Amino acid sequence: MDDNQNHKIYQELKRIDKNYAFQEFLGLIGFEKGFLFTCKSLLIKPGKTIREYVNINRQKVTKPVTFLGLTSVIYTLFAHYFKIENPYSEMSKKMYGNSSINNIMNWIQENYGYANLLMILPITFCTLLFFKKYKYNFYEIFVVICFVMGMGMLIFSLEPILNKLSKNTFLLNESLIVIIAFLYTGWAIGQFYGNKVKNYIKGFLAYFLGFLIFEVVMIGLAIIYDLIKG
Repeated sequence: MDDNQNHKIYQELKRIDKNYAFQEFLGLIGFEKGFLFTCKSLLIKPGKTIREYVNINRQKVTKPVTFLGLTSVIYTLFAHYFKIENPYSEMSKKMYGNSSINNIMNWIQENYGYANLLMILPITFCTLLFFKKYKYNFYEIFVVICFVMGMGMLIFSLEPILNKLSKNTFLLNESLIVIIAFLYTGWAIGQFYGNKVKNYIKGFLAYFLGFLIFEVVMIGLAIIYDLIKG
């Protein structure tokens, strides 16, 4: 191969510079593979979008684990940037005193993006239990929950903004966002299994029970820690 051929090959390749590095970063996080498209699709038609990913085409939308990780980061950044004094910590202290339960409840509240990642397993197991007749395996349901909880994180990302705009309605803002997130999650899970009212109810119950199991386990660990500590 002569010098002219080498030069031609070099010209066809993109130069490694800041633009190249930025494009590689977007590719790494899945942004160029349809992050915004994924958000829109999961918001409008979550059941169809996830069914297509599981059964037909896995190229159109962002990978489920990447999607959940990215939305959790977005939530964490929003919570940090729009952070205000949280009255929940005072309420928790009145309820649990200086126990480890108080510490762990505050950690969940202040680090919901990370806590959300820990909730996946119990919610996946509960969904598997509630919809076992559909014959989807654990890993396929795990994909469903990653997508659904990812959108849930984007919904929860609205809470810090509302709190920043209206500090006096913190508890109202939190309650409103929690209701919307839980309703969306039940609707999305139910839609994946078919547009039936009973599936929406079962989807909501599966998510709620998984969330409840997570909190019970965390409280149990805190109690055990306090007993061991003395």
